[in-house]
Amino acid sequence: MTTPHAELRAATQAMIERAGVDTTTPATGVDGGVWTALTEAGFTGIGIPEDHDGSGGTLAEALAVVSAAVTGGALTMLVEHTVLAGWLAARCGISLGAHTATIAVADDGATIRDTDDGRPVLHGSARAVVHGPDADRLVILLDPAADRRPAVAVLSPTAPGVVGTAGADLIGAPVADYDFDAAPVESYAASPVDGTELGRRGALAYAVASAAAARAVCDRTLGYAGQRVQFGRPLSKFQAVQQRLAGLAARTALMETATETAVAEDAGSDPDRARTAIAAAKVVTAESAREIAAAGHQLHGAIGFTSEHPLGRSTTALLTWRERYGSERRWAGVLAGHILEGGADVWDLVTGFHHEHTGAAGEGNNR
Repeated sequence: MTTPHAELRAATQAMIERAGVDTTTPATGVDGGVWTALTEAGFTGIGIPEDHDGSGGTLAEALAVVSAAVTGGALTMLVEHTVLAGWLAARCGISLGAHTATIAVADDGATIRDTDDGRPVLHGSARAVVHGPDADRLVILLDPAADRRPAVAVLSPTAPGVVGTAGADLIGAPVADYDFDAAPVESYAASPVDGTELGRRGALAYAVASAAAARAVCDRTLGYAGQRVQFGRPLSKFQAVQQRLAGLAARTALMETATETAVAEDAGSDPDRARTAIAAAKVVTAESAREIAAAGHQLHGAIGFTSEHPLGRSTTALLTWRERYGSERRWAGVLAGHILEGGADVWDLVTGFHHEHTGAAGEGNNR
């Protein structure tokens, strides 16, 4: 199978190797050298239109960069800034300029009001905002009741009236809760994107990222098993180890196939197939994450559990991202609904059989 966007992936990997990555887990922060290199190359703007300070290109290209960065062990804001916040702001006609942004969804009841002098301010809260403390701007989706249109507000996380409570996920990425009390809004616009569409895009991005983390675990474990000598021969020569490695490789391949199919369907012309394929990809990656992480650590032995060993960056990512933008159970329910309503063939969706036999995978890439 030809790797999509091989040149983008290779360029991203080269930047990571030059900048260097500290894979100590939990991380102490975003890999700044990698982020700077990606920004200077325009890679953090891929998928965002040029007339909104982006680099142009497609979601598939942006996800190729995400995949390469994750495989290389780098902790970045590519999903939050590039795939979600920058894209959503652009869809609303808002340019973020040189600001680094993250995405947030306001809780029910959040409102935008005008002060006496006509300035918009935000009241409400947003929970579990990934990379909030790392961002210059918060791009906040307000998705109210069905009788009102969604809207997007952009503001600084350090503005007056913003109170943040910082935490972190298992990888070490900051995750913050925010409360807004008349917080000044810099930009505000109606949004053509609602919470469901944003959640679907986030689920696709993290499914791709999870498949990339699985690939890193698989490759690293295969390499270790081939080099580590036990009882006078490499680990990979033992039958039990070979069976474990085969299962690890098979699950990794399934994750990659499911996510590649979902990305291709998202770029296609059938939104129903895209929604179903994304749900299938999220289910497959979430369901396989624990087993892949366990196999990697088991075959590495005690060394794989040390905080300094690079394996931990990838296995921790797999476990952390399982429920980001929806748990396996939630997406299984969504997938079941699509199958019952539309009669979708799950094997067709996960393997991309439809694309291979109709040529549809190459259509609509500029959507």
